Amino acid sequence: MRYLTLLFVFTLAFTSCGEDTSVAEKAAMEAAQAAQKEAYASMMEGHDRAMPMMGKITAAQKAIMAQLDAEDLDASKKDLLEAANEQLEDANDGMMDWMNGLKSLDDLRGSMDNDAIITYIKEEAADIAGVETAMNAALGAAADLLGDHAGHDHDHDDHSGHNH
Repeated sequence: MRYLTLLFVFTLAFTSCGEDTSVAEKAAMEAAQAAQKEAYASMMEGHDRAMPMMGKITAAQKAIMAQLDAEDLDASKKDLLEAANEQLEDANDGMMDWMNGLKSLDDLRGSMDNDAIITYIKEEAADIAGVETAMNAALGAAADLLGDHAGHDHDHDDHSGHNH
């Protein structure tokens, strides 16, 4: 909505002042592009929150696999671990699918008008929010099963302050 207001103000200002229409069109285009850039950056904040969870998912899956390899594993615990691992895999796949399907702002501008670009960005923002929710849920389920070891990448994390 903010971009429409900005676009309207720029268009009105230049057309009401008797300016050349190409100046008004340029101002409107610049306002639209600024709004697109802001919306895209906001969407990418969702990506930036979700991306660090990829390492936590991998670490949780490693911890689950280690427990699944135990010889004295109870069948019900095995089922829970396998379900948690599948949930982690689905969350990981969701992130990968989202990233693989994402179009750059330049690509969007080359093939869509402003309204379509803004709609696309809003849809992608909602999608990455869903991915982030799925990742948090999967990591939470793994943490419940694994305790302190879920979501920790033991090859890279600093464990100062952790009691192991």
